[in-house]
Amino acid sequence: MVKGSKQTPALATSRDLAPDGARERKSAGAVEVPVAALRGRPAAPDVSVGELAAADVMGLYVHFPFCGVHCPYCDFAVDARADIPHDAYADAICAELTVRAPWFRQQREGGHLREPASPRLVSIYFGGGTPGLWRSEALARVIAAARTALCDPTAAGATLEITVEANPGEVDAEKLRALRAAGVNRLSLGVQSFDDRLLRALGRNHSAAAGPRAVAMARDAGFENISVDLMFALPEQSQDDWRQALDELVALGPQHVSAYALTIERGTPFGALARKGELVVPDQEQAAIMQELARDVLAQAGLVQYEVSSYAAPGRRAVHNSLYWTGAPYLGVGASAASFRPLADGGGWRFSNPRATATYFRASRLGGGSPTPAQVERRTSSDLENEAVWLALRTSDGLDRRAHARRFGFDPVEPRRPDVDACVARGWITVDSNAIRPTASGLLFADEIATRLWR
Repeated sequence: MVKGSKQTPALATSRDLAPDGARERKSAGAVEVPVAALRGRPAAPDVSVGELAAADVMGLYVHFPFCGVHCPYCDFAVDARADIPHDAYADAICAELTVRAPWFRQQREGGHLREPASPRLVSIYFGGGTPGLWRSEALARVIAAARTALCDPTAAGATLEITVEANPGEVDAEKLRALRAAGVNRLSLGVQSFDDRLLRALGRNHSAAAGPRAVAMARDAGFENISVDLMFALPEQSQDDWRQALDELVALGPQHVSAYALTIERGTPFGALARKGELVVPDQEQAAIMQELARDVLAQAGLVQYEVSSYAAPGRRAVHNSLYWTGAPYLGVGASAASFRPLADGGGWRFSNPRATATYFRASRLGGGSPTPAQVERRTSSDLENEAVWLALRTSDGLDRRAHARRFGFDPVEPRRPDVDACVARGWITVDSNAIRPTASGLLFADEIATRLWR
């Protein structure tokens, strides 16, 4: 971290994990059409219209909104209840898959549909909420429906990463074996802390001992790809607390880590406490020091930072999140889930489902399995070009200049030359004929870089 800098570090936060796409930050220039504003018009925008851009791969996100408890810092679309409608929700997801899958494998030509080479499904990500609570048989039914709807039957042997998020204390050995048998090959555990005091402060419903126990059970169940979420900049968390958490994390030997700072969101209990001055958390500079420590400690353990909040062993980067960062198409199904359909004209549709579970169920029934989107954005080529620069420069690989020029028709550096040079001078990025890449300190200032390079 640059001490005394006036810029605010781009801390890795929970919103950077973004597995549903709906958690992406809004970008300037979007043509956003809330469906509520369309009342009185014939229909919402038809997001299935437009020729799908050529793409090699795509992803599927399945949002499971149900949780055992609603954490006081969380503003995601969750529904905390004991009576989870396991089968009814699976029915709705399967119906939505059936209706919307063709939007990602067909293109329009002269008013008629033709079948191009479809993008290959490389990831199914079950996020939430807590999809680890979903009855295994229902979750397996969704996986089967996804394979039927989106996978090329001639490529049955192709690698498909299937991730399920789960919380320690809410999965047991039998559950984990059932998930593995259903085809789930990557487990993301929301450990968050190894300190009972900090877990209580976060409102978590598991103990510190439950985290290591869940990792051990997952390995016994056959999981060879385990990701662990860990939070920092927690209420009254010290630098020594964080160092101890990192040491305990490394001892577990996960293949992937998501380490991110607590964010205080409006509309949450933590937000209310913060407004009253009753929530004490480390300041931005202390949080940035914690992020730098995570980078160094995890690197020594063979987990290299490849994105602002993400660290992985060789060959274990999250396939799913890389789709968001590279502009690939993705279909999101379930309450609040977002989708992205890139179009051949250089633009694209980004749309999301109703957030509330009851509203999603009702909209699904009314739409014959396809709920009317709650939010629609028609992205222009210029919008997506800016996003491509912003997202790529949050990753260690950076932005491939030649690939960018093929996609958008021009080199990303030239129209930004003065600002690119300024970022180089500050030590935030490096530039060569192949790529623009953030430096280690540049990843701390990713948001500042994005602001400077936005056209």
